[in-house]
Amino acid sequence: MKRADKEELVSALTEQVKSADALFLANYKGLTFPQITAIRAAIKAQGSDFKVVKNTLLKIALHNNNITALDENLKEPTTCAIVTGDVAAIAKEFKKFAKSYDKFKIKGGYLDGNKLTAEDVNTLADLPSREELLAKMLGSMNAPVVNFVSLLANIPRSLLNVLNAVKDKKQN
Repeated sequence: MKRADKEELVSALTEQVKSADALFLANYKGLTFPQITAIRAAIKAQGSDFKVVKNTLLKIALHNNNITALDENLKEPTTCAIVTGDVAAIAKEFKKFAKSYDKFKIKGGYLDGNKLTAEDVNTLADLPSREELLAKMLGSMNAPVVNFVSLLANIPRSLLNVLNAVKDKKQN
């Protein structure tokens, strides 16, 4: 790669990292091209980006964004998921691929100014998705209203049951 191409790649990568919600790093050594392509397609389908970049170029882009915590993870071949959107969904994809391909090893990540270990990424993958959390919250917010409506509906129903019981008693 020519120097000008490297500089252009680093500037584009710097902009992507600046606008990213999170970064996840993994070791891809030993994976085949179709396997890496499958991972890339799954990550891009979620709306994020997946890159295989030289460690030195990624390190420069990270340093341009004042991220130095990931320097120790930039050894051996590294892939980088630049997450925009649902962070947990991409973590789930990383965890799924780490189980599917034993050569795909999660190295760590970066989220909200904090360095993540591989265990942190796996824990993040176990969290419910944003939609699930919103559904649970909405269910919790609706529960008092539903219970109140049910309570109001039980009053006439109880009265009707009492009247039916009195009617049955008078008929016998």
